[in-house]
Amino acid sequence: MICRSSFHVKHPSREVGCRSRPAFHVKREIRQSEADPKAIGAEVRARLERTPLGPSCALLTPHFLDRMQTFAELLALWGARTDLTARPNDPAETAFHILDSLIPLLIAARPDGTAIPEMLGEKLGKGRRVLDVGSGAGFPGLVLAAASDAHFTLCESRRKRASFLSVAVAEMGLDNVVVKSTRAEVASVACDYDAMTARATGHWPSLWRIAAAAIRPGGIAILYVARDQLLDMDLARASGFASWRRVHYQIDHVGNSGDGRSMNRDLVLALNR
Repeated sequence: MICRSSFHVKHPSREVGCRSRPAFHVKREIRQSEADPKAIGAEVRARLERTPLGPSCALLTPHFLDRMQTFAELLALWGARTDLTARPNDPAETAFHILDSLIPLLIAARPDGTAIPEMLGEKLGKGRRVLDVGSGAGFPGLVLAAASDAHFTLCESRRKRASFLSVAVAEMGLDNVVVKSTRAEVASVACDYDAMTARATGHWPSLWRIAAAAIRPGGIAILYVARDQLLDMDLARASGFASWRRVHYQIDHVGNSGDGRSMNRDLVLALNR
């Protein structure tokens, strides 16, 4: 079952009436940002504040923006020494990853006549438990935890990244997050979660098995994938996922290099029996 959506998040610098900056200004911004994590954090916050999210802008509370500013500062500081993301000093890149991480909550905030928004909002709500597999630099798990009331377990096997996540959780004041420096495996996860999230992860057969082992009956797997990425849905059904939907979305992305492009991605929602 496939649900097609025209969900579209515009990048703030592509709004009508917003002038693009000359190339030399852009290059100067990159150099300044590399030397000043606080400048990066402030720019990421400003970009999020300018994003035209419509009714879902209720997510962008001052409290959440404070957390994202701190997060962006830490990402820039650690990214200079640790391979966290491709461009940790690019505010546009960080803002894009934050918006992409928020997609489940953005969809939940925009009713479309189906059960998808209600289901996502309920599974990521207060009293729910969410497992984020392969948390990396915190996308999507850390961002979702900063914007929702659910309790998150971030599972990251690489020690340096797990250390970054632990520091970020403390600095952002998140009391609804636990970081586990371990690899998520079928034999080690408990069937104790209402939802599982995964973004830019590896082997899909093992991921479906992990999801089946971790998610309670009636729970949901929330998977971020590329538009043309193929998934083994026969294995998903064999693992216990009775139904699934693939929701298309688009985010306008303008990096400091000045190359504006739209990122077309899918959110796969698979319901456990």
